[in-house]
Amino acid sequence: MQDYGIWTIITPIVTILLAILTRQVMLSLMLGILVGFTVINDHNILLGVRGTVDGIIDTFASAGNTRTIVFMVMIGGIMRLVVVTGGVRALVQLLTNKTRLIKNRTATQLLAILITSLIFIESSINQLVAGASTKNLARQYGVAPEKMSYLIQTACVSVCSSAIINGWGAVIMGLIGVQISQGLISGEPFDILIKSIGYNLMAWLSLATILFYVLTNISWGPMKKAEDKYQQHFVSGKLTNTTKQSEEDEIIEHPNAYSVLNFFIPILSTVLMVPVALYITGDGDFTKGSGSTSVYWGVMFGTAVSFCWFIGRRLLNIDNFFKELFIGYASMLKISSIMILAFLMGNVSSELNTGAYIAEVTHGIMAPGFSIGFIFIISAIMSLATGTSWGTFAIMIPIGVQLGLSVGMPIEYMIGAAISGSIFGDMTSPISADAIVASMATDCDHIEHIRTQMPYAIVTASVVLAIYLYLGFTN
Repeated sequence: MQDYGIWTIITPIVTILLAILTRQVMLSLMLGILVGFTVINDHNILLGVRGTVDGIIDTFASAGNTRTIVFMVMIGGIMRLVVVTGGVRALVQLLTNKTRLIKNRTATQLLAILITSLIFIESSINQLVAGASTKNLARQYGVAPEKMSYLIQTACVSVCSSAIINGWGAVIMGLIGVQISQGLISGEPFDILIKSIGYNLMAWLSLATILFYVLTNISWGPMKKAEDKYQQHFVSGKLTNTTKQSEEDEIIEHPNAYSVLNFFIPILSTVLMVPVALYITGDGDFTKGSGSTSVYWGVMFGTAVSFCWFIGRRLLNIDNFFKELFIGYASMLKISSIMILAFLMGNVSSELNTGAYIAEVTHGIMAPGFSIGFIFIISAIMSLATGTSWGTFAIMIPIGVQLGLSVGMPIEYMIGAAISGSIFGDMTSPISADAIVASMATDCDHIEHIRTQMPYAIVTASVVLAIYLYLGFTN
């Protein structure tokens, strides 16, 4: 593989800085990708432009990428259907007026965290369902989109990275299995992962942190400013009449509208199909199933069930069903475009060998006591630069295991630190796919989501680093 030297990290740096400064994520991704392809083509700008244009098409050469993009478009159709048939409004009324389960801002935020945590099989679906379930409640009680996207994404990444029977656990067990097969460590991958998850401190402290902020109603920094600004749109904690009317105008008039079943039937059919598909594609083993295939099957099944449900109840005729479905598809154009560019950025980073370069230039420069913290920091930098947690721990877990063995540090510490650092980028990088989905699920401006969430993630990461240093020097 060609060595691009310091140029290998220029692409992610350009992208992240532009995203933060301009708040235009698509422009930042395009320019960052252009820089990357220019470097790959011996700094020839014309070939860089050609590589960028061709690379967008080449993104679809990956079946996994294509399935994910199609899923993002199609889930927009289902979300549109549950809104226009009154399903979301009925759910809000059920939780507030009828059962009185959700009475205030705190309960709304806790509900978002709970829903996200329960659907731990796949990160995109759990964020989208949590957003759809709580978006109107958040508006009703004046919870800013920035706060909701922070809570949903942080809960999502923390829970998914700590669960065992999902794609995250399967990948990590596979990486551990490789180290076992090479004779570096011994034992069962599952047992080692169970012990390592306890040291995924970024996940556990992040969950504790969001619960603290929700229960104490404390906010600070950019998040506080965003919440204060959002509160200006409310009178006595309720939506203005203009906003209420706009919400009502979207719902069709029909006796079968405003039913919670119009929400639960499409959503649950989509969600429950995912573990079934994981089981089928994994030949009876949930941990070996294809995540992208499973969510694709899920959204296809959910669309088919929605068709039968809404047509059968005569809520929609065939023409209106597809009209609303396509309106939902169109609403996902922006998020799908960003996702395509994010995938392409991942391809560019891989070709530039960004992750391996960062690991290589920082290897062997610290005392044994710093080893756990070192793996955490490098994983955090790498995930921030590449926007991928899976790609980061795929590189850093083997490095962490081997470094731990060389300095006499328990491998569970090293694996936990690698996972923790990897999810830091998911929470802070503007090119993170999970961050993009969280922004879309809560109707939050993407860069505002990153800008308001990053200080919270950095504070949590600082505490995590301090604990890792303590473990390193007291081992």
